[in-house]
Amino acid sequence: MKTSRRSLVIVAAVVGVFALSACESDPSPTRVAEDLVKTETADEPEIQECMLAVIKKYDLEQLGSDSAGDNAEKAKAADAELVKFEADLAACR
Repeated sequence: MKTSRRSLVIVAAVVGVFALSACESDPSPTRVAEDLVKTETADEPEIQECMLAVIKKYDLEQLGSDSAGDNAEKAKAADAELVKFEADLAACR
């Protein structure tokens, strides 16, 4: 389904933007991700449950925070963590 794939991309993009910007304002990146998942998967309870479980496994406050830093080694690790998070969300589909 194109809509399902689109919603996954939206979730991943929003979470990535929040994680990379290290936003500390309310609501938290975790709350935003959970709200988006709940909205976009309202008719897909199994997918919603899976995605919410994935979100709980990650610290979205810190996810990818070193990605834009000057330390190439840390940036590479942060990028890999973001890729893994997105893959874990995609696996819920």
